[in-house]
Amino acid sequence: MATEGRGMTAQDTERVHPSSLMINRCVRCAALLAPLTASCPSCQGAELRSVPSSGAGSIVSWKVADDRPDEARGDSAPSAVGIVELDDGPRIYTWIDGEVPDATDRDVRVEFRPTAEDGRFPVFAVRQAS
Repeated sequence: MATEGRGMTAQDTERVHPSSLMINRCVRCAALLAPLTASCPSCQGAELRSVPSSGAGSIVSWKVADDRPDEARGDSAPSAVGIVELDDGPRIYTWIDGEVPDATDRDVRVEFRPTAEDGRFPVFAVRQAS
């Protein structure tokens, strides 16, 4: 099997990391980019490789959209669309499951949650404060 960055395709990487959030890395300048990015805004490079993300980040902006089924709880939970800044760097559009605190002076931390859904946006769950 090819190694990451040396001919590994997105499909190969997905088989290796099936439950990871995949983001793009520019082959030319190594910038980490959002999953739906078509070319690198830093160097205009068009060759991108799919790499696993840490799956952790902070909410930048959000808006409650609807209640989505929550398989873990067996009922529905508030769901929001939002922008998450990954610890890896890129900002991505996401679904956010769980209650997002209205006013806080601290970052609201979230983590990627693999789902069976094949939606356009990844799903993140709000981390409970410790």
